[in-house]
Amino acid sequence: MASFPVPVGSKTVNVIELTVLQVREWIAAVEAGDIVDPLRALVLDDCTLDDLARMCDFSGDDLEQFTHAELLAIRDKARALNPHFFRVREALARVSLQITAGLASLDSTATSQS
Repeated sequence: MASFPVPVGSKTVNVIELTVLQVREWIAAVEAGDIVDPLRALVLDDCTLDDLARMCDFSGDDLEQFTHAELLAIRDKARALNPHFFRVREALARVSLQITAGLASLDSTATSQS
């Protein structure tokens, strides 16, 4: 498993390459409906802080000490080491949007028939 140190201010964040099993465990956690903090979910556009924590040696709480620019540096290295994770995440996001759109269409159809 590859690991890469990312210097961030006076600290070093070690970003790791996830195994297929670790990606599977992440998917299981998402499917289980783990509670997601809104700020952690939205601070980066393509992963949450908790996702990023899975790819480094800092917890989600620990990552909150960094600025957005510092988080981007960590995320960029995580993306380089884990393109498979980001592909799976993007695919799940697309499916979620399709399901949401389908449900909205069903709701509007049911409302117009009432």
